[in-house]
Amino acid sequence: MSDFLIAVPARYGSSRLPGKILKNLAGKPVIEHVYNACKKTELGEVIIATESPLVVEACASFGAQAILTSEKCQSGTDRIFEAAKNRTEKFIINVQGDEPFIRPETILAVARTLQNNPTCDIATAVTATTDDEKINNPNCVKAVLAKDGRALYFSRSRVPFKREITEENKQIPYWHHCGIYGYRREALERFVHLPPSPLEQLEKLEQLRALEDGMIIHCVEIQPGGPAIDTAEDLQRAEAYFKQHYQ
Repeated sequence: MSDFLIAVPARYGSSRLPGKILKNLAGKPVIEHVYNACKKTELGEVIIATESPLVVEACASFGAQAILTSEKCQSGTDRIFEAAKNRTEKFIINVQGDEPFIRPETILAVARTLQNNPTCDIATAVTATTDDEKINNPNCVKAVLAKDGRALYFSRSRVPFKREITEENKQIPYWHHCGIYGYRREALERFVHLPPSPLEQLEKLEQLRALEDGMIIHCVEIQPGGPAIDTAEDLQRAEAYFKQHYQ
């Protein structure tokens, strides 16, 4: 049996685009694209955690195992913990259900980072960017990293702040955080039983809860991918991205 479980939180009742994970993208529901990428890793079993029987039924149509979880789950992390709590895998990889362009290589890189760093509680991914529009966008979460890839902080603000702008530091990228996480089982259990932390509540960033409690998060650099699906406009962008890169 594999040491890895890939768990995909797939909430049907999204506020900005209800049912987004079942929206059609290039002939398949969004969640099927995510599932196929997860399967290609051959890391271990893939399960989809949802609150909706509609998602369970849709997943069965393309051969995926979906587990019905409580509607009371406050986050995708709570949802995957509930789905995985009676299992035995050492490592649980949380792949977002609205990321149809997630690459198998990205999932594998996060998994290797977690497995190869004994002190790492949580692994995640970042991409380098010098795009000011993205850096200034509060929906683009920035990560501040130590030289070994350990996360020091995550923020919606432009961090680190460049006190003096020189030709040299203009080229220093910011790190855009990507919403994929790998957890050691004991770290996931510890995390979901922690109360929301002060910085988490200020920034509305769940990963700050882990940092404030002293947990170690390591980041791995990946290549930028296509858009996640949060809105109807994102779905249109995803269709265009698919035509450009996959046809």
